[in-house]
Amino acid sequence: MKLMSLHTVLHAFSFIVLALWQLSCDETPYKVEILSYDPVTDEMVLKVETIHTLDDVGKLEGRATTLLGGVSIELDYLSGMVRWNRVGTPVAFNAIQADNVYYPVDFDSLAMVSVYHNIEQSMLFFESIGMPEGALGDLDTYYRADVLEIYSDDWTQNEKSVDNAFYLPISETDRGFYILPFDLSYALVDGVPLSMNPGVIAHEYSHAVFQNLIYDKMPPATTNQTTIYDNYLWALNEGIADIFAVALTGDPDFIKSSIQHRAVTRDASEVILYTTSFDENIMNTVWGESLDPYEIGAFISATVYEMGRRFQGFAPNGSTIPGPAMRKAMARFTYNALFQLGAGTVKFFEPADFFSELMTQLAPAQKQIACDVLLERFAIHYDEVEGCL
Repeated sequence: MKLMSLHTVLHAFSFIVLALWQLSCDETPYKVEILSYDPVTDEMVLKVETIHTLDDVGKLEGRATTLLGGVSIELDYLSGMVRWNRVGTPVAFNAIQADNVYYPVDFDSLAMVSVYHNIEQSMLFFESIGMPEGALGDLDTYYRADVLEIYSDDWTQNEKSVDNAFYLPISETDRGFYILPFDLSYALVDGVPLSMNPGVIAHEYSHAVFQNLIYDKMPPATTNQTTIYDNYLWALNEGIADIFAVALTGDPDFIKSSIQHRAVTRDASEVILYTTSFDENIMNTVWGESLDPYEIGAFISATVYEMGRRFQGFAPNGSTIPGPAMRKAMARFTYNALFQLGAGTVKFFEPADFFSELMTQLAPAQKQIACDVLLERFAIHYDEVEGCL
């Protein structure tokens, strides 16, 4: 990302001379200025967008989420406990109104409304592919959350993370998104802040969808399965989240704009072949200890992405990106396959099980194309995919 972009944004507020208007709660939809990434110019840019689901623009509270500030929690991985030191309180969105557009007057207001917009876009995308309205319940968003992650009895090894966003289901009723504090010096070097990257937010929102379709449907007897079972489930969760993020953004490498200087391979346009080492890593890793779920996750995402490309008639393994209609169709196929997996009485979550369910969503011609892709990339487990035998 060009270094000038966020500097420009931060200094832009010095030109605001209009009086601050009191924000009303009865005007919806709202036109607001947000901070967004432009892949064409490789810059963060200010743009006006419409937010459709706000009930209270002053508190950034609406159907998509409610933003809360001031939360402080400890994620104790040693004991498996979550400790709340401070609960969240409603945020205050400060803006001026001109020509029916709300313009944030400080960086936090700009960041908060951008986060709300990204979460809303994710929610509306899922509703457009079949998710019932309100299916996920109330999801709060904790802005600038103070999160201490405890890995060790040696407190020097524990850390407070910055520049990240994640979904966390603490309980059946307490689920939400955590937007960690920004380090703008980091963002200027490494790219778009993760919480302002629409693909990252779509990825995290997808974890909430996966929770609803899979984890919440698992009977108690399957919640304490083997490490192997849990590892495959974790990898599937990450792969599915990338499928949805790519479908929403149209960018097969959506995360790269936020991690430009880190060696991370999450590009769905890459040719990734499933190898025996993937299974070995799953089988030999204790859950939660050094397993890389993105290894299989990236394979799943890239494989589904390539299926969509070929459904649209593009040459194998090329660079042409599927159009919006095809991306939405692939997301719908994936959503429906997850729904069927979660509704099943026998639950397995190895990649072959997901692909078997995905096949049930496809037309005969699409099924043949999908099987061709799997034969190329999933050869060692190809005979386990029902519908390709």
